[in-house]
Amino acid sequence: VSAFYAEHYAKKISFSAHVWTKSKFLGISIGVHNIGQGIVTLCDLNEEYIVTFPNGYGRSILTVPWIELGGTVTISCPRTGYHADVEFLTKPFYGGKKNRVTAEIFAPGEKKAFVSIAGEWSGAMEAKWNDGSRHKPEVFVDVNSIPIFHKNVRPIAEQDDNESRKVWKEVTAGLKLNDIDRATSAKCSVEQKQRDEAKERKEQGGEWENKYFKAVGENWIYSNPLSQRLYAQSKRDRR
Repeated sequence: VSAFYAEHYAKKISFSAHVWTKSKFLGISIGVHNIGQGIVTLCDLNEEYIVTFPNGYGRSILTVPWIELGGTVTISCPRTGYHADVEFLTKPFYGGKKNRVTAEIFAPGEKKAFVSIAGEWSGAMEAKWNDGSRHKPEVFVDVNSIPIFHKNVRPIAEQDDNESRKVWKEVTAGLKLNDIDRATSAKCSVEQKQRDEAKERKEQGGEWENKYFKAVGENWIYSNPLSQRLYAQSKRDRR
């Protein structure tokens, strides 16, 4: 299971998610089923939007590989009752376009969508209001107009021993050099080390201690989310 968390403190928005995968070969393609969910929290509105994930596909793996997304995603807010069904459309074998996506947004208790969205998840999407109040579709989002913010990551030498980039650095080096044998050997070393550590913990009656996330039922939740910190701060301010 991979768990991750991000927040925008100034806008009081956070995102927490966990995902694990099932993979299988589909002829000359590889399909990856992403299992799990994410939660977008709008702290100022006290709203949470639960999001599932699309599947991923690696196509033409024996010739010129390319990737695409496919499958149905749901977005729902238990508090307000609004929800959306999003469909990532895979490219037809003959013709058709890549990266197509459609979505329908529903008001609480309604079976007919009040907004329909269509376009490309890698480009522009247009929204059409189904009540006829707006005669022409309007741009919903154009991802090409959104600036890209690059990650700032601490140098590996400054990272803890169990941080991903440090753990897998030799595997990464092998892949960058296209040295598959080196990458495979490094991968086996990492996995064997983790198996040995798990065996030692079991023999000593110890358990793995999670640092940032905790299990809640089948979900993994960030231990110190923005909403929790803001609530604690508001209680202190009222004293």
